[in-house]
Amino acid sequence: MNTQVVISDAGPLIALAKAGALQLLRSLFGSVSITPVVLAEILPATGSFPEQNLLKQTLDEGWIHVLNTPVYQHTPLDTGLDPGEASSILAANALRSQGKRILLIMDDRAGKLQARRSGLSVMGTAGVVGLAQNRGATPAARPILEAMVRGGYFIGKAPIEAVLRSTGEW
Repeated sequence: MNTQVVISDAGPLIALAKAGALQLLRSLFGSVSITPVVLAEILPATGSFPEQNLLKQTLDEGWIHVLNTPVYQHTPLDTGLDPGEASSILAANALRSQGKRILLIMDDRAGKLQARRSGLSVMGTAGVVGLAQNRGATPAARPILEAMVRGGYFIGKAPIEAVLRSTGEW
C-alpha cells in the first residue's frame, strides 16, 4: 500500500502558524508537501507577514518540503482559483496518476470543489484541527480555531460548528 502524500495550499499553513498550531500537521501526517508556487506565497520575495519566520523554520526542519514538480503552462482549472490552489490540485493529480494516495489540505471553496471534481480527498484547516483533537495531538480544538479567526483567517461558521460538535466542544 502506498503511503499517503499530504499536499497543502498556503492558507492552511499560514492559519495554523498564526494560531501557533503548525506542528499539528507534523503530528498527524509526519510530512507535508507544497508546490513551488505555494512556497512563493508563504515566503514571498517582497513583503512579509509575522508568520514567515516560523514557516521558514519549518521548511528548514524538513518536514514541510517542496515538491519537485515541473511547472506547466496550463489553462486555469477554474477562474476562481489562485495560482497556489491550482498548482496544488495539479500536483495532487499528477502524483495520484503515479498511484499515490493523496490528501489535499485547502480551504478555498472553489479549490475544494475543483479538487473533489477531480476525485481528490480534501480536508480544510478546521478539519485538520478537529482530527488533531480527536487523535490526541491537541487537548482542544476551540482555542486553535478561535486563534485562527482572531488572526484574520476566515473559516465559515458551519465548519467550525461541525468540528466543535465532533470534538465534544460544542
